[in-house]
Amino acid sequence: MSRLAPTLFVLLLLLLSAGCSNNIFTANSKGVSRAGFEREVARRLAVTKASNPKELEGSRGRKLKASTEREVATEMIKRALVEDQAAKLSVAVSAAAVKARVEADRAKAGADKFSSDLAKQGLTEESYADRVAGEMLVDAVGQKVCSGVQVTQDEAESFYLTHKDLFGRSLMIHAAHILLDTQGEAEVAADEAKKPGTDFARLAQSISKDTATSVNGGDLGWIAQGSMDPAFETAAFALKSGQVSGVVKASDGYHVIKVLERREASTPSFAECQPEVTKVLQSRRKDEVFSDWLRTVYANARVNAGSVGSWDPRLGMVVEKQ
Repeated sequence: MSRLAPTLFVLLLLLLSAGCSNNIFTANSKGVSRAGFEREVARRLAVTKASNPKELEGSRGRKLKASTEREVATEMIKRALVEDQAAKLSVAVSAAAVKARVEADRAKAGADKFSSDLAKQGLTEESYADRVAGEMLVDAVGQKVCSGVQVTQDEAESFYLTHKDLFGRSLMIHAAHILLDTQGEAEVAADEAKKPGTDFARLAQSISKDTATSVNGGDLGWIAQGSMDPAFETAAFALKSGQVSGVVKASDGYHVIKVLERREASTPSFAECQPEVTKVLQSRRKDEVFSDWLRTVYANARVNAGSVGSWDPRLGMVVEKQ
C-alpha cells in the first residue's frame, strides 16, 4: 500500500494540472489561451447585450453564445496556425510597426472618435493593438508566400482582352454648385452665374449655403453617375463643359450647377492601362495562391478545439460537434 501511494499522488497531480490548464485549445501543439478566449467571448456578448439585450435570452441566447464561442475559437486557432507558420517562414511584425499602424488609425478617425469607438466595442488600446498585430502578421505571411507570383505582359494582355469591362471608364463630371434655401434666391443666383464674365467660384463663396464647399468656390470634385441626388445628377450630367444650369430642386435645397469638365465614358487601350491590368491580375493570383496555401495549412493542422466544437479541416473552422 505504501509503495502505491506515491504513484497515485503523482497521477492526482497530473489530473489536477490538466484541469487547470491555461490553454483551452491547441493548434499544432501551440496553446491558445483560455483566459483570452473567455475574455473575447464575453466582450462580444456584452456588445450584443448593449445593442439588443433580448438576443441573449432563452434558447436563442444559448445558441448565440455557442456560435460566438465557435467563431472566437476559429479566429484564435487560425491565428495560432498563422503564428506557427510565420515562425517557420521567419516572418515577424515589429512592435514599432504595430504602434505606427495604431497611431495612423487614431489620426484617421480623430483621437476622440477613436477612443469612443473602442469603448463601444469593449476594446482597450492594448487589445486593439493585438488585433492589428494579428492582421499585419497575416499580411506579412501572405507577402512571403506570394513573393514569387509574377505576371508577364502576354498574360496581362490576355486578361485585359477578356475583362475589358473592369477597365472601362464611366462618364464623370467635375462640377461646382451653389446651394440656396429658396427657389427665388436660386433663380437670382442662376441669372447672375450665367452672365458673361461672372466668376462662378467667387459667387459660390459669397452666397452658397453649403459651407463644406463654398470655401472652395462650390467645387464638388469629380462625380460619378449614381453617387448624387437623382435630381441633381440628371441636371448636372446633361450640361456641357462650362455650362451653368437653371434652378435644380433637390432633397437638400435649390442648386445652381456649373460643369467645369467632362470625362466621357471610354475603354482605354491595353497600352494605356497596362500597369493597372498587371496589378489587378497579380493581386488576383496572389489571393488564389494564398487562399490555397491557407487551405493546405488548415487541412494539415493538428487541432484540439476542446469542448467548444470540432475543427473541420476542409472548412478551416470550428463547427458544432455532431
